[in-house]
Amino acid sequence: MQRKAVFLDRDGVLNVDLGYTYKPADLRLVDGAIEGLKDLIELGYALVVITNQSGVARGMFDLDHVHAFHAALLATIQKEIPGFKFDAIMICPHHPEGKVAQYSVACECRKPGTKLVTDAAQKLNLDLKNSWLIGDKDSDVDCAINAGMKGIQVTKGGKQYKQTKKAFAITDTLREAAIIIKNHSL
Repeated sequence: MQRKAVFLDRDGVLNVDLGYTYKPADLRLVDGAIEGLKDLIELGYALVVITNQSGVARGMFDLDHVHAFHAALLATIQKEIPGFKFDAIMICPHHPEGKVAQYSVACECRKPGTKLVTDAAQKLNLDLKNSWLIGDKDSDVDCAINAGMKGIQVTKGGKQYKQTKKAFAITDTLREAAIIIKNHSL
């Protein structure tokens, strides 16, 4: 049987988006992130992080830095939710204007492309039709729509991005997005 999932953008949804955030010392959770995760766990959703990390392609940091940041993020969440794990963390390190040759490509995994979503769906047997994506940018909402999901845009995660009219909903935090999902669960 397929599971429903909530795909979570990382920067601006889980941790405060400082712009190319990769240092564990800069990690700060967004207000409402822990409560939102708890709500989504209670609802039984698979939780998948999908994150564009173009700083890798731009030569600002490498994949080891990204993995170290994810380990710190997980450890920080586990202080509040013991035993917590994401079902998957999917990373796009590409950007067509990057400086690192192997990552300086146009790809299908960079949101709004859907390869991260479809790869996770195949790996975890996910039902995209009944799944959601929560992000802070219009490219996150476009990714949700492109993959046949509903997209929610959050606005209080650090950097402020243009609000999209395509979102199923626009709200401040992951906690508020989780409440919307709870009220619209099938």
